[in-house]
Amino acid sequence: MENYEYFGIPETNLQAARHFKKKQKKHNFNVDVPSRKEVATLGPQEIRKLMVAWMCDSVTEIIPSRSQIAEARLILLAREDAASLSGLIEMCDHYIRGE
Repeated sequence: MENYEYFGIPETNLQAARHFKKKQKKHNFNVDVPSRKEVATLGPQEIRKLMVAWMCDSVTEIIPSRSQIAEARLILLAREDAASLSGLIEMCDHYIRGE
């Protein structure tokens, strides 16, 4: 079943990612998907760290699609502090365009 709060990433994929990390201790892969609430409310540094890890360092089971990043980008743009997140929003734009 897809998990709306985590941008449609199925719960089984989230569990598989966590399981993979327990088995693979040599590499530091990301296994965290930000929730919609986190994207909307975390401080700029925290959300930047979480989003970059999701886009760049995730295990295969939770690599975001372009449409998932587009959804997260819309939430970022709706934040009061969106101007301070311009670099992250631009990174989302590049990801969506496949650059």
